[in-house]
Amino acid sequence: MSDAFIRLDEAEAFLNANPGVTWIDIVLFDINGMARGKRVRRGDLHGIAKNGLFMPASVYVLDPRGNSIAETGRLWETGDHDIPFRILSGTLKPVPVGARTHAQAIVVPVEFCDMDPRGVLASQVGRLAAVGQKPVAAVELEFYVTRRSADGNFSLVTPPGLSSDPEQPMTFQFEEMDTLGAFIDDIYAIADAQGLPIDAIMQESGPGQFEINLKHSDALSAALDGLLLKRAVKAAARAHNLDATFMAKPHHDWVGSGMHVHVSLTDKQGENLFAGDPMPPIFRHAIGGLCATMPDFMAIWAQSANAYRRYVPECYVPMSAHWGFNNRTVAVRVPAASGPATRVEHRVSGADANPFLVVAAILAGIQYGITNAIDPGHHAEGNAEELNGSALPTAWVNALEKFRTSHVVRDAFGAPFQDVYFKLKQTERIGFERIVTSLDYAWYAQVA
Repeated sequence: MSDAFIRLDEAEAFLNANPGVTWIDIVLFDINGMARGKRVRRGDLHGIAKNGLFMPASVYVLDPRGNSIAETGRLWETGDHDIPFRILSGTLKPVPVGARTHAQAIVVPVEFCDMDPRGVLASQVGRLAAVGQKPVAAVELEFYVTRRSADGNFSLVTPPGLSSDPEQPMTFQFEEMDTLGAFIDDIYAIADAQGLPIDAIMQESGPGQFEINLKHSDALSAALDGLLLKRAVKAAARAHNLDATFMAKPHHDWVGSGMHVHVSLTDKQGENLFAGDPMPPIFRHAIGGLCATMPDFMAIWAQSANAYRRYVPECYVPMSAHWGFNNRTVAVRVPAASGPATRVEHRVSGADANPFLVVAAILAGIQYGITNAIDPGHHAEGNAEELNGSALPTAWVNALEKFRTSHVVRDAFGAPFQDVYFKLKQTERIGFERIVTSLDYAWYAQVA
């Protein structure tokens, strides 16, 4: 699968149409789904559009704090070499908030890079294309909006005018959205300027928590849309002296934030392969593969220490690999839709996960199920939490070990990516878990 890079005439047309833009963020997304890159001046765009730019290969394997992780084997052993990047055509867009002086452009490697999460997804899309199938996807993201603190450090304090009581979450009401109307308007303004297919927004079940849905598109575009939506939300928040976080579990007493992904497969004529009554075998096998491989990819669905705090009972967060029809207690839900809209909704991931890897893992599960004709068994009815089933590894250490040893992961993502991702996250886990916190003192110091 080859990418179309920006041409000089596209760059020139953008500059002519946006005379107020003085700074352009040149962005790639690392393994964590975090934006990395360089901020360049307006006058430098021509040279980058023509010749590209170089960044170190290690930019993909930084930890969330921006540290280079030697344990990955991708630092000293490789000489930390530079690799060439080019701007992806169609991604040079303005960020129309604040002084409106900023824009952004997404860059991708010119050559194959085995640590590029977008490339991992492109590989899964290519495998499906080889058998005449095209994945269609859409991302839903939940997030919290908070006051911005004076010192710039994150604090979970609900903005003025919003409920701060988890017993009064205002779910599906409009008052909270009215209060933050200017902020929400700016999210949609950025989306319009950047061509992001934003659909509905709703008040979720936590204080200051919202959900935004994106419309369906091809899998690569859908995953990128999810990442760009995060940037749009954060940019709009900054413009209104707010913070927005996609942290999976920002408060122990408040509901977590998830990433739900809707996926279907179409044939070469664009017909939905999952549609039909009774359910076509290919759809059952796809669901079977998703359920069978779900533990293998748990380290993708939950990529941080905090993400595992989200897996608690009675929060619509699945902890076992059940599937069902129009049932929000299951991990793989078949929504109440038919015909071209028939799809699965994957409900496991935290909002902090990397959409490129989340969608890639979903497609890998679907392919595995179809290839091996895996039947998912009977669908769950009622509360799936009360049913026996294949439990997910909801402790980070167990999820990483399952990922490290999984032949499904190795086949889908490649042995190098599997090895580096494990080492990157294992190093992060060990570093996080070695810290003694105030809770250790409160619970154990005087009774030990």
